[in-house]
Amino acid sequence: MADSDTLKAILRLFNYGLFIATCSGDEGPRAATVSWVSQVSFEPKQIAVALRKGTSICEGVQKCGRFGLHVVGENQPELARAFFKVSQVGPADIAGFRYWISPTGVPILGAAIAWMECEVVEQAGHSGDHVLFIATVVGGDIQAPGIRPLALHDTVWHYGG
Repeated sequence: MADSDTLKAILRLFNYGLFIATCSGDEGPRAATVSWVSQVSFEPKQIAVALRKGTSICEGVQKCGRFGLHVVGENQPELARAFFKVSQVGPADIAGFRYWISPTGVPILGAAIAWMECEVVEQAGHSGDHVLFIATVVGGDIQAPGIRPLALHDTVWHYGG
């Protein structure tokens, strides 16, 4: 059996993108950088997102059942970094980045290269430290065509293992 450090190293070989998840909360918008995301269905179009238990974003998504998922561009590491820990939310910006509210109440970031609005249809993860949300994609847009997404392995950061 492989030791813990070896398993950690293997899991860090997985390909992950960098995304910003957003949702509405009682005290205003919530946002966090996330990387454990995957498409899981063609029809309906669905994605899976794992969010750490006990975080503001996880609790917000559990409560409202909707979230935004924003793709971070290869030239936007500062966008991902800004949402590692969010302390500043204003009437028009989160961590210094402008947003608007979709008709269904989801905060949408103008700086992301693309975004999706998602509706949670299933949850799993009672035994782990993350909740896995399966969500149907109900809307979205590409805001910067031709820009490649930022991959976690192209940064100095890591999350996994």
